[in-house]
Amino acid sequence: MKGLLLITLSFLLCWVSADIRCHSCYKVPLLGCVDRQFCHLEPGQQCLTTNAYLGKMWVFSNLRCGTPEEPCREAFNQTNHKLGLTYNTTCCNKDNCNNPAPRPTPALALVLLTSLAGLSLWLLH
Repeated sequence: MKGLLLITLSFLLCWVSADIRCHSCYKVPLLGCVDRQFCHLEPGQQCLTTNAYLGKMWVFSNLRCGTPEEPCREAFNQTNHKLGLTYNTTCCNKDNCNNPAPRPTPALALVLLTSLAGLSLWLLH
């Protein structure tokens, strides 16, 4: 009886994990997620989000599914001294839990780029 219960629980765990989707993309300023896709979690794995910062300025994010070869390991303030970047990685295991913020509208990105170009030209004079 215990064996049957163990097999049933194992099956349910695998079945529930198979339905969990994670977002997978590189997220950069102004553009949002580049090459947005979904991946399905393998049993016992988690979705992960790694954010990279240069000082306090966010540079990019990497969203993906953890794998047996590269499982999610939460880490905060990991520093790459050569690049000067600091990384924070968070893990989660609910459907779409690493959902990135919505992509900025093209019009907003155009306004921001135009403003930055105007400011750059003004500073050069």
